[in-house]
Amino acid sequence: FPRIFQSKGNDDHTHKYNEVFIVAGLIAAIPLLIIGFFVRERKISSNKQKISLKVLRGPFAGFLVIMLLFTLGNSSDAFLILRANDVGVSSTTIPLVIAFFNLVSALAAIPAGRISDKIGRRKAITIGWAVYALVYLGFAIVHQGWMIWGLYGFYGLYYAFTEGSAKAMVAELVPEENRGAAFGLYNASVGVMALPASLLAGILWNRVSPAAPFAFGAIMAFIAFVG
Repeated sequence: FPRIFQSKGNDDHTHKYNEVFIVAGLIAAIPLLIIGFFVRERKISSNKQKISLKVLRGPFAGFLVIMLLFTLGNSSDAFLILRANDVGVSSTTIPLVIAFFNLVSALAAIPAGRISDKIGRRKAITIGWAVYALVYLGFAIVHQGWMIWGLYGFYGLYYAFTEGSAKAMVAELVPEENRGAAFGLYNASVGVMALPASLLAGILWNRVSPAAPFAFGAIMAFIAFVG
């Protein structure tokens, strides 16, 4: 982010950013204190499980493959910030845009969860991926800064529909005794795929155009949607 948040010799701006991160770090420490002193887990008996890839079969295996295809087009959100800056959104406005995105995502999370309970996880995820494809297509063709606000708002809906639904679907696709292994495999696979996704996006940005990573992301989301 140096190109976006560069203070251009103004030390006052640098100090302001330092203060923002210090305050954010202090706020982030509050939940740690709450968990450490006030949250208690219920003790339940459980059998030790051997690490096994036997869970990688059936519907869960198919879902994981489709999720990996989607993740290949789901590059780091840093590219959204770069794109916003590329079309004219100032560095001082970008934090406000991100705050708006978080607000939409938070407000939509509970309604989206209720919809997921009614229509099923698969349909909720496909809605989220359809929104993602449209948002990334929008980022590919956007040409004015004010459009970024709407795109980030819709991007919040994608998170609301998919974040909880994907994890709930993992739990529903495997037996209870294998859920720990399934979640571990799911998170590890998605995390590992994030590296080539962002690397590919960077190559497309530099060698094709700033719009190319988003066009590719929209295509991969559509393929995952069909899957």
